[in-house]
Amino acid sequence: MVSSSKKKRGQQRKKDRIPNIVFTLYNDGSADVQPDHKKYVIQHIQGRNHFVTEVLASYDVANFSLEDSGVLSVILDFLKRCEDETFIQVASSISHIGERLKTPSLWIDILDQAVSQEARCMLQIAENIGPLVRCMCNDMERVFFKSNKHWREGIDSFVRLVYNIIYTCWDNSADKKIVQTLLQKNEGLLTSIIQWGFWSKENRPDLTKVLTLEGCADIAELGRDSTVYLIADEDNFLRDDEEDLTEDGKEMVKLIGTTPVVSKDYNPNCELLFVVGLVKYMKTDEWEEIHFDALMILIIDVDCVDKGVITEMIDWGLKYVAELNDAVEVARVSGCLLWRRRDNLQWPMVLKVYANDARTAFAVRAGLIDMCLDFIDKFGKIASIDQEDDGPKLFPFTRRIFRAIHEVSLHQKTTKAIRSKRVEIEKRLLSLEGNTDITGSSECKRVLDMVRSILNISGSYCSRCNKSLSRTEVKQCNRCNIMTYCSRACQREDWLNGHSVTCCTPNTHKLLLKFMSHKLAGRYQGRCLPKILPESGRAAAALKELEVNVSMIQLKLYLDNSEHYRIGGELIYWRQ
Repeated sequence: MVSSSKKKRGQQRKKDRIPNIVFTLYNDGSADVQPDHKKYVIQHIQGRNHFVTEVLASYDVANFSLEDSGVLSVILDFLKRCEDETFIQVASSISHIGERLKTPSLWIDILDQAVSQEARCMLQIAENIGPLVRCMCNDMERVFFKSNKHWREGIDSFVRLVYNIIYTCWDNSADKKIVQTLLQKNEGLLTSIIQWGFWSKENRPDLTKVLTLEGCADIAELGRDSTVYLIADEDNFLRDDEEDLTEDGKEMVKLIGTTPVVSKDYNPNCELLFVVGLVKYMKTDEWEEIHFDALMILIIDVDCVDKGVITEMIDWGLKYVAELNDAVEVARVSGCLLWRRRDNLQWPMVLKVYANDARTAFAVRAGLIDMCLDFIDKFGKIASIDQEDDGPKLFPFTRRIFRAIHEVSLHQKTTKAIRSKRVEIEKRLLSLEGNTDITGSSECKRVLDMVRSILNISGSYCSRCNKSLSRTEVKQCNRCNIMTYCSRACQREDWLNGHSVTCCTPNTHKLLLKFMSHKLAGRYQGRCLPKILPESGRAAAALKELEVNVSMIQLKLYLDNSEHYRIGGELIYWRQ
């Protein structure tokens, strides 16, 4: 006979028992739950029921809100303890219901489902995942709930969560401040996002052993896409109402472009920057338009250009381009590499960009002209047909490249670079000029004429009489090592007629360049004129004569060796 007290306790336990939840699962990733069971879901989550947690992490449960039900808050509370407690300690603090939860990575998957299903949850998640970010972004210790195993199980889910937050804000009209909150509240997250994109056997062999090559490849794809969405989103927190980068936006994009792709804790000597890594990735032909947009923003808007970027771009063009469309895109980017923006313009009519001597010289030595001639050889005939049909515009972009080289072809560094490649370029140019299929196109011939002009102009000329000089005939001023002459008589005449006023040592020449007048600057053959005219009337007259002499030499060089007249920053062609 059962006593009344035992009977009452049994009835109370039966009354307090939480019923099992019945889900209906579908192959399309959706699920249904019985309406009268919805109120018990949060109790099963608190009780670490593995089945219920897995369903919420993997399925879109119809008519069930993770935020309104309180499930999201419970999950975030669990994850806040991931730094200081083990998973067992967290689990033992609450009585379990049903089958015990096996891994805390399912909690991260539930956050991911919340982002996908309810965009309004993102701000709450961004503000409360600090401990989770610190654990998962530490790729050297690799500890989550004080366990390496849990970190390995959860890193893919965490990377996907961050990617979905960024992508949802980029793709939808969600609050753009969410990503800003996520990055500002979690120091080091931006660097980790950038470096995830380069988890490979080449860069992080330690991680490929832990996560397998396939696992690292999946994370790398998500990391790369997250980074380019941050750069290329035209409506994010980095831009103003006119969709232009703000000053803070430029600073952040510049930071992204110049961040090393490998953690300093793993390899403090890594010199491979994100912008270079992006170009290397685009060689694989797996890139999309948004990757190209991000690269253009890095190069044009924030000037993330160094020798590595130039080298990789030219290598891409020489070795990996097999189609006209790819050649057009490579030529388009390569042309932008040679130009630099002018900041704080003082003259309203001055162009916002100018060709840079050092960059152009390095690009020529790396094979830029060879790459363009290779494009003409491979695609010249096809591009001529497509040009008439509004197809891919190869010729305008190659002309832009040669226009930049043409502009600085008499500057010291570029001149030396062209001379070093002269024989090779001349040989290739003669081969193309003898190909009637190519020269039959007016556009092709126009580009080849520009190359011929560059080769002619970049030769050595006497600074006084403008005589063309061979290598053995060149005589330089012993003091400045800049001005060249054909004879001692021309050197003496030039000295008496103005060079004595402007001649300076190479170091003084570099210093003077910073302060010289824009209007009085002789940009060719390394000439530079002082900003203030000498007090001596005779010296001032000699200086003015020298300025006229420089202008006449420059004009004669262009008229004799090129059909190009420079008007308002554009090359205008005159034909007989």
